[in-house]
Amino acid sequence: MGRQMKVIVVGLPLFAKRLAKSLGNFDKSNSYTWLNTYYSKIDKLKAKFLIPRAECIISINGSIETSKVFDLALNRKIPLIMIWVGTDVITATAAFKSGKYRKDYIENAVHFCEVNWIQDELKAIGINADIVNFASFDKTFQLMNPISKKFTVLTYIPNQRSEFYGPNLFLNVARSFPNINFIIAGTKAEEYHPLPENVKALGWVEDMDSLYADVHLCVRIPEHDGLSTFILESLARGKDVIYKYPFDYCLQAGNEMEFKSVLQSRYSLFINGLWESNRSGAEFIANEFNSTQILGELKKRIIEITKRD
Repeated sequence: MGRQMKVIVVGLPLFAKRLAKSLGNFDKSNSYTWLNTYYSKIDKLKAKFLIPRAECIISINGSIETSKVFDLALNRKIPLIMIWVGTDVITATAAFKSGKYRKDYIENAVHFCEVNWIQDELKAIGINADIVNFASFDKTFQLMNPISKKFTVLTYIPNQRSEFYGPNLFLNVARSFPNINFIIAGTKAEEYHPLPENVKALGWVEDMDSLYADVHLCVRIPEHDGLSTFILESLARGKDVIYKYPFDYCLQAGNEMEFKSVLQSRYSLFINGLWESNRSGAEFIANEFNSTQILGELKKRIIEITKRD
């Protein structure tokens, strides 16, 4: 066996921490360390010592604007992988159009993204990104009809920049379907006062498994998105999914009218006793997004990049 490869994972803390842990569990022969270079002073200090000694840096969040972490890696000729996830592409596009961007980041980093629409947006600003996913799911779920006797729709809207995730669209549709239950996870009811009677806003939910057990359909129609973990988690549990973008085993709706139309078709199946779990979606996640597939491919890419450089 060769020398242990040291990989540093930075970027969006929730996803970077999760990826470093997942890779560490999957690949015991190498070292994967998460550094919270966004918010931790200690980790920013650690970065100055650990990055120059690493074989590869992975950032869950791309950027073409100056970053101390990126400079530290590229100045030492340490391979840097940027995994573009969504909003970062909007920021980069604005920087590119204004001319205030780092051409060396475009040319010298390795760029990954999760889906083809992000790949196309990146290509428009001169970034050639390969589609390489990083979110993996090994837990399988027993597909059962939801507990609720009323058709129930779930969305996730975080506290920060909540308007970006389409709450008004969601509430407008809820008002049009008074016989359907609608649930918002992530933000509290006072954010939307007054709520329609058929809508609950739960705030942060610790036990998402119990919540999913009560849900027939999950929806996500934000202004812009990469491949949402919420979508993957919903498919893994066999839920119907309405998504803004075309994605495997999802129903597509990009606006309020399309959302209403697709929802009506699924609700009609339910009231006629014909609704069934999205087994094909659950099988797709189990087969294509397990750790062997996702983390195995990512590890292979890291090894190729470090050997190449």
